[in-house]
Amino acid sequence: MKSGQITAVRQDHRQKKRYHIEVEHEYAFSVHEDILIKYKLFRGTAIDENLREEVLCAEERRQAYLACLRLLGIKPRTKRQLKSHLLAKGYSEQVAEDVCGQLANQGYIDDLAYARQWVEERLRLKPRSARMLRMELAQKGLEKAIVDEALQAVTPEDELAAARALVEKKLRRCAGRPGPEEEKKLLAMLARKGFSSPILWQVRSELRRRGESG
Repeated sequence: MKSGQITAVRQDHRQKKRYHIEVEHEYAFSVHEDILIKYKLFRGTAIDENLREEVLCAEERRQAYLACLRLLGIKPRTKRQLKSHLLAKGYSEQVAEDVCGQLANQGYIDDLAYARQWVEERLRLKPRSARMLRMELAQKGLEKAIVDEALQAVTPEDELAAARALVEKKLRRCAGRPGPEEEKKLLAMLARKGFSSPILWQVRSELRRRGESG
């Protein structure tokens, strides 16, 4: 783009807050109203290649920022999830990092709060062992220190309750004590889900006492 003065600023017919900039009577670029005002992109303003690059970079960051807000409006996300989304959309590494940093500073991203909420909801709605929760949180790109802190709230009693809930879900139609094969399958299921040996022994003991009273 050649340097010169802005000779026209035309409002987009459909997107009323978007403007098309002409330099020396030739189309140069389009920006949102916020960028237009910030950089004073009015008719008669001198513009060169350096200013144009700065303006376009600001516009790109703004679009990336809004893309993240749309995702966050659906459900909470981690910093890693948002950054990956931006990179997949073609934004540069620097833009993705800058935008995620801005969102974190503004409180829109809080990985620790996200991890704590994930643990709480999982234990309540989809019982998991602490080991399985750790794996799920790691898959979301959360730092080990954040995962460790979030899992501090998970007590042995919470894990035992989760294991019991999984077993009860499998035994809803079984009134008495399960047979040896069924018991073996239940314990193997808990082992696959990451429950520790003490939890397995406790559940086994409870299964073998099942139906004794009454």
